[in-house]
Amino acid sequence: VVEFGLIGLLDIFGFESFNNNRFEQFCINYANEKFQQKYTLDIFRSVQDEYTREGIDLDEITYSDNSEVLKLIEGRMGLISILNEECIRPNGNDACFISKLKK
Repeated sequence: VVEFGLIGLLDIFGFESFNNNRFEQFCINYANEKFQQKYTLDIFRSVQDEYTREGIDLDEITYSDNSEVLKLIEGRMGLISILNEECIRPNGNDACFISKLKK
């Protein structure tokens, strides 16, 4: 068994660690990351902006920025792009996909 690095993705109900993750679980976790980003931007950032406009003192709200994780997944050379490229190749396969991810 080849061992790879670890990428932590937030599951809406907390972190999960499976010996094997299937594509369906990856999609669920990806959707949760997008949801988390939207929630963070819509709630925290908008509240900070509103308080600032209204002159209300508010301690800085710190929150994790998951944009790097999302870029790794959906970016121009992200996991989804590489997977899509390998799927449309006539002789695409798992080994070539993994090889491209290691680059």
